[in-house]
This record gives sequence, C-alpha cells and structure tokens, in this order.
Amino acid sequence: MSAPKVTFTLKAELAWGDAITPEIRALAECADARSAKDAAKTIGMSPATVSHLLAGHTENHDLDGIYARIRGALLGETVSCPAWGDIRRDECLTQQAMPFSPTSSARAECYRACRSGCPHSRLKGA
Repeated sequence: MSAPKVTFTLKAELAWGDAITPEIRALAECADARSAKDAAKTIGMSPATVSHLLAGHTENHDLDGIYARIRGALLGETVSCPAWGDIRRDECLTQQAMPFSPTSSARAECYRACRSGCPHSRLKGA
C-alpha cells in the first residue's frame, strides 16, 4: 500500500492546525491546483516565501502585505483606487511599488495618489 499523497493543503493544515487562515488555505489550494511556483508568481512573491508560509514559518515575513496580495490575487478582494477606480488589492500593492514615470500620465497620477493620503497605501511616510 502506498503512502497518501502529501498535498500543499495537507502540509499547510498540519503546520497551521486550527490557526490556518483563509489566505493560507487559498494559497495552498492554488499550489495544489497548479504548482508552488505558479502560486508564487500569481501573488507576486518568491517560491521560497510560499514554501515558508505553507510550512508555518512566518518570521521575517510581512504577513499583512502577503495576506493582502493573496486576498487580491486569489480571493478577489478589490479596493477603490483614487486614480484608477476599483482594482484588485494585489495590483494596488504592485502599483505602490512602481517608480515615478513621467512618460505615462496614468502612472504619474497613480504615483501621486499612493503618496498623498490614499487609505490603501502601505508606503511609510506617505
């Protein structure tokens, strides 16, 4: 008799126990459906970060930021961007990290909005 297949969901359930969050469960299910590498790409993180999270190793990780990315990319959470209207939460975080671009009026407007009191901005001192 062969051993049962260890899925990413099972790995996460064993590591997190009752404390497993909807975000970690969604990430594990995405990794099961595709691959850990594809799950990482989907949320804009490294495969190592995904592996650490599924194994319950959260030290040295910005869980709030990672969970926000997961909620946007995998759970469909959106925010109302002052510059672009409703966008996925993970896209909001990606746009915040983009440098100023004078060649695109939309990017310039988004850059300014992220730094001028947007309630969704995670930028320090914005």
